[in-house]
Amino acid sequence: MPAPAIYDVDESSREIHRVVIEFIEGLDDDQFRWRPTGYATSIGFHAWHLARESDYLRAAIVERVEQLGPEYGPPTEIWVRDGLLERWGFPAEIGTAVGTGLTDEVAASLPIPARDEVLDYLRRSYAELEGFVARLDADYPNPEGIDPAFAERVGRIRLNVLNFLTHDCRHLGMMEVLKGLQTGFGSATETR
Repeated sequence: MPAPAIYDVDESSREIHRVVIEFIEGLDDDQFRWRPTGYATSIGFHAWHLARESDYLRAAIVERVEQLGPEYGPPTEIWVRDGLLERWGFPAEIGTAVGTGLTDEVAASLPIPARDEVLDYLRRSYAELEGFVARLDADYPNPEGIDPAFAERVGRIRLNVLNFLTHDCRHLGMMEVLKGLQTGFGSATETR
């Protein structure tokens, strides 16, 4: 049997989240909302989507894994707890959708709030997910001494978090392209 790869899910999560947040902090509201003609999504949409995905992931795991108690956070999303759907004026049919699978028309029509509002939601979603991962790593640093079925489940949770990091990186690249189209400068070039 091959040895498992050694990686630090907590550190990786925090690093990618920091990069995404700093990127968005460097934008003004016009850059945040801009989208090319004929293109359905803005940087703001991608930021909202990343917040929704992270919010959903943590809440879904806590809700579905009975061994994880209240110290892992509430089994409901910030999106629901804070009534962001209604507060931001999203169409009711969006409900708890996270942005995946929306048609271009629906994605283009979403009333993405100002940068600072979305950034606050993203920071909070990331913070809750990071707290969850840190707690999981502290409570279950290795599979020794825990039920084998639960140990396998913890491994799958970590893989899901890593998959979401890949997802965040893909959207960061999309946001960088949208910024580059506006300014002529991306993350690989000198910024102005």
